[in-house]
Amino acid sequence: MTTPIPQNFVQNIAKQLGVTDAELKTVFMALDGQSTATIAKKLGISDIAVRKRLGEVYKKFQIGGNGPGKLSELRHQLLFSYHAEQGASDFSPGGKGSFFKMPILSERSANGRRQEDWGQAPDVAVFYGRSEELTALKQSIVSDNCRLVALLGLAGSGKTTLSVQLAKQIQHEFDFVIWRSLRSTPTPSEFLDSLIQLFYNPKKPDVPLVAPSKKSDLNDKISRLIEHLRKQRCLLIVDDFEAVLRPEELAGHYREGCEGYRDLIIRLGQVNHHSCLVLVSAEEPTELALLAGEKVRSFKPAISSEIAREIFQEKGLSARDREWEILLARYGGNLLALKIVATTIKDFFDGNVVKFLEATALFIEEHISNLLAQQFDRMSNSEQEIVCWLAIAQSPISLTTLREKMLVNSSLSDLLKNLDSLSRRLLIEKISEGGETVFRLQPLIVKYVSERLVEQIRVEVLETVKTQGTERMRLLKTHNFSQSIAQEKAGEESRSRSILALVKNRLQVLFLKTTGFDEPLNILTKVVSGLEDKSTLEVGYAKENLAQIIWEFQ
Repeated sequence: MTTPIPQNFVQNIAKQLGVTDAELKTVFMALDGQSTATIAKKLGISDIAVRKRLGEVYKKFQIGGNGPGKLSELRHQLLFSYHAEQGASDFSPGGKGSFFKMPILSERSANGRRQEDWGQAPDVAVFYGRSEELTALKQSIVSDNCRLVALLGLAGSGKTTLSVQLAKQIQHEFDFVIWRSLRSTPTPSEFLDSLIQLFYNPKKPDVPLVAPSKKSDLNDKISRLIEHLRKQRCLLIVDDFEAVLRPEELAGHYREGCEGYRDLIIRLGQVNHHSCLVLVSAEEPTELALLAGEKVRSFKPAISSEIAREIFQEKGLSARDREWEILLARYGGNLLALKIVATTIKDFFDGNVVKFLEATALFIEEHISNLLAQQFDRMSNSEQEIVCWLAIAQSPISLTTLREKMLVNSSLSDLLKNLDSLSRRLLIEKISEGGETVFRLQPLIVKYVSERLVEQIRVEVLETVKTQGTERMRLLKTHNFSQSIAQEKAGEESRSRSILALVKNRLQVLFLKTTGFDEPLNILTKVVSGLEDKSTLEVGYAKENLAQIIWEFQ
């Protein structure tokens, strides 16, 4: 429900506080829901100038803090002032002369309660595209009254930014908007305590909280939260949900002490209420698949050329259709990667996209690499094994071929469990090719894993030269790097990009600076000769891999 406030009323208050005409014009556009970029374009000024004007308005209204809650707080102050001057009976939803609409606060909010608690939500100054996703999310939450919506995507995919923009656009539909991050891994009891307290008058701190020691007490707290979600329409956004899930195991297992989050998700998804929990996560909880239905839905932000073009246009860059195809094929839905690439093209390639594409195959900046490392390190050993094989293949690979390539042949059941886990981590994609289902990694993941393998193999080769034996080998024994699926399909063109070819390039630089080629290659040849009579069970793929490295040098 919304209430229009006359423009002249806002103007009078603003003038009393010393708000300039330019600041007032800017804040009217912001209150109308226009983005910073849109306002800047319409006014012919920079984004920074827009944010500076809004910042001055917030100061004059004595609104502090960070995040999108500042604009909402301004709305509330204006509405409360108008309510106090005109009286509730004077509210006219269809009144003439209104300039924009503002949300009516609940009775508690009108008596001094904050309607929003944005926590550590980021301030979204620039937002790209996502019109289809926003429409679908609004439909699910506002029109279809979904109780639980999951927003899933890898780090850098823009899911957090999308959730903030969504909350800003639909906040007027709710009595409470609450934002929480689980990055610090609070216990379920602590998390519920913080939520429940928000619904009570902060002037009454003696509200009893249930002790967190027993499961029944945790269930009581969930029940109390649900009571409030029934009394008030609440939008609860929980970011970084993957932080409460256990690393180094198959996806979906909770950390010790965090198992209560499973009960919370299940009950909020099953029990009838008119609020909505939005989970933002880089890993899909297993219970979501069981709950999926009319009132529980999942969304995965997709990339589009529209978003990529907006990112590049902001940097003053342009590209032809074919260049966009290459960029999107390389960087997929990772908006962070596209932003970094755009900056790199502008700063180091004079804004020339063609030169960048010609000079680089796939560019991974350190920050992106660190994010991918965090994702890789969360995987179990068996998942890492499969990801390595998919990276070695450099091409989509079928279930049958994957089992044939792996030295240690796990059961089909275990392999399917691991592939399902990788899918819930959003690391692999299933596609249909030639009438069968094949699996592939996103290009950024292939690049990161390949570089990781290249460095580990380089170290193993140097250890082999040093010890003149295979005792310290691991990857060279367990994985066949001598020929990828892509090489089998594409021949020499792909061979230059193979993992062992990249290993040779790194070793070549080192050998040129130190011993030269002859001595290490002679040692490797001698080691290969010593493996001739060894079985695969004893030395795995060591002979094939070392022979291929020697061939690369020749």
